[in-house]
Amino acid sequence: MSRTTRWRRSLAALTVAVGTALAVVACGGGEQQAADGQGDTLKVGLARGVPADLMTYVADQEGFFTERGLNVDLVTMDNANSLATALIAGDLDVDTMVPALMWPALDKGACVKAMGSTIGNSLELVAQPDLAVTGDPTDPTTTLASLKGKTIGVIARGSGTELWTSALLEQAGLDPAKDVTFVAVGVPATAVQAFKAKQVDAMYYGPTMEEQLPPSEVTRVTDIVGRSGNALSPLVQAYYTGSCQALENRPKDMGNYCRAIWDAYSFSQDAKNNEVMGKHLGDLIGASPAAGAQSWAKLKSAYLAPTIEKSAWDAQAPLVASPAPTVPDFASSTYEPCAQGDPR
Repeated sequence: MSRTTRWRRSLAALTVAVGTALAVVACGGGEQQAADGQGDTLKVGLARGVPADLMTYVADQEGFFTERGLNVDLVTMDNANSLATALIAGDLDVDTMVPALMWPALDKGACVKAMGSTIGNSLELVAQPDLAVTGDPTDPTTTLASLKGKTIGVIARGSGTELWTSALLEQAGLDPAKDVTFVAVGVPATAVQAFKAKQVDAMYYGPTMEEQLPPSEVTRVTDIVGRSGNALSPLVQAYYTGSCQALENRPKDMGNYCRAIWDAYSFSQDAKNNEVMGKHLGDLIGASPAAGAQSWAKLKSAYLAPTIEKSAWDAQAPLVASPAPTVPDFASSTYEPCAQGDPR
């Protein structure tokens, strides 16, 4: 099966839920918000264990939502796809939504708008400690040849981890369909077990996995988080996304949501808050305070200002699916009052 076919099937599976949500909306499902609903409860999605939702968590924990006059109900789930479906159905007002779900949903008629960027690339690749890797990990074009003929663990076939790894391989002159074999190893907990059992030669990796799989137990293939000049430098993993219903009926509340997210981002980038940010990240991903602090030190530079530039929006296409999809219209798919700069 070709890489393109796998990605088409993956996207088809993802959009089944989107289609169901759209049908619910068309039939009158979802809560209807009156035009004078400013100040009512704002339902905001939060995916447990997902670093892209960190600023939402910080805004809640540090009281920024309250300071902005918002009554926020954090709707927490383990499955980010379920939250995206709830947003499209009108059961949430705001969620963080990955382009691989958002863009097909927009194409099918969903009315949601991206309000700001969350986090850039957090993906690294590591190999078994006895696998020889030559080159400079900060320049993957010099190291990835060491993985030719090897197996690489990804969360699932057709997942973002496979697509993003493929982009790195292609930049290094390798053919992902011929030169490596991808193996589904699941989420970090099961992936670490598979790696330790030597079921794969190499695997996706990230700072949030270091407590379960210490750097001393791997050979680093890449060291690119927060760095420019590689295939994943343009990546935006997810966008703060609002339902059109909430944006149209509650512009003041939605504007204050964006201000609170900016408050959280500014708080996060202040060095004096590094310790508490490590704690917040650890709480979100289920890691110890020490591991959270280590993860934050490595991920801090990957968090993006909550804006969206058209050039960055267009650059997501090859990182969303293979072959690259048509890019949704920027003006109609983003919420300018939030996306175009700091609204405070």
